[in-house]
Amino acid sequence: MGKEIDYIFAINTGRSGSDYLNKIFEHVSGCRSFHEPDPVGNGKVMRRYSRGKTNPMKRLAEQKAGIAKKLKLDCQIYFESNHCFIKGFGWFIPQYLPEDRIGVIILKRDKSKIVESYRRVRTSPLSRKGRRWISTPDMINPLVTPPRILITYQGARFIKNVLRLPEYLIKKVFKKKFQSPQWLVNYETECLKWYVDETYAKAEVFKQQYPAIKYYEVNIEDLNTLESVQQLLTHFGCKGGGTLKEVVGRPTNLKRPRSDTSQRNPTPNL
Repeated sequence: MGKEIDYIFAINTGRSGSDYLNKIFEHVSGCRSFHEPDPVGNGKVMRRYSRGKTNPMKRLAEQKAGIAKKLKLDCQIYFESNHCFIKGFGWFIPQYLPEDRIGVIILKRDKSKIVESYRRVRTSPLSRKGRRWISTPDMINPLVTPPRILITYQGARFIKNVLRLPEYLIKKVFKKKFQSPQWLVNYETECLKWYVDETYAKAEVFKQQYPAIKYYEVNIEDLNTLESVQQLLTHFGCKGGGTLKEVVGRPTNLKRPRSDTSQRNPTPNL
């Protein structure tokens, strides 16, 4: 069986198993695998792209493609798992790499589990960390209508930031649990659900725009057996190494909730 693909990327949200996917490809023969390598494509450049400023992201994509080409000189396959792909640089990559030599894995996970995982690590489109990584309702031309409340997204963000001080005081000084207003909790949840839907909608548009790319769609829960992983690899003409079985089915990127940093043995969760 001949190798069909030189470069493989992934379309997915965060908290959906991209680090696990990277671990799998680290055990693929002739493959160099990376998880969110520099330049990542998040932060300011991602936010500027979401507001319609494409040039910085296009330059980043050109830089990333150049790095991939150099790394490919010493391997057969370049693999990168990075959920910023669909939020920016992925739309320009086929301008710098041969479209028919690119593979894309559309990696999905149950929406409620993604939302639960983000809430567990206290990250949302309203938080500072979340805005560096997650699509937000203030982007231009979203494919899915963002959730709406009586105030604007910016207004909800402002209130979220104002509450940071009382939250800190209640937790650190009075040693009590802080409870955000229920409407704000509900809005954050709806924003996370929207982010998942928006990502999957973008995946469909991407497939239409770049039909020469080779795609493989899979749920992360379906990659817990050696057989299912081998099917994925075979689709791209890849072959798992002898150590592949050591990582299949093992959870990765386990993050503790920020409020539970003293917990020594957190429940395994993506």
